[in-house]
Amino acid sequence: MREAGVEYPSQPMQIIASLWDGDDWATDGGKVKTNWTYAPFFAYFRGFNVNGCPVHDSNPQDCYSSKYWWNSNKYRTLSPPQQKLYQRVRDKYLKYDYCKDRKRFPKPPPECPQ
Repeated sequence: MREAGVEYPSQPMQIIASLWDGDDWATDGGKVKTNWTYAPFFAYFRGFNVNGCPVHDSNPQDCYSSKYWWNSNKYRTLSPPQQKLYQRVRDKYLKYDYCKDRKRFPKPPPECPQ
């Protein structure tokens, strides 16, 4: 299914996370090493709300209903000030973008812009 040029999942989703030592490839090509004095490292999910579109025994088209807040125009794009802020955060904090890692991914993954 596609909506506004975005492919929506056709099956139920789950969240899976892992932490691993990626300092030989994920930190400016290995230039920045992990500071192990901060170990152990932990990851937490906070504020995660399982408020999704029910898919069991329903029509997937129902997920496009206007009754869901995420289908309103307000959430389809960022406003110009939000785009500017988003770009500032990316420029300051983004260390690794696997979509641009041609060494590991000569052909970008399907979710990356071409």
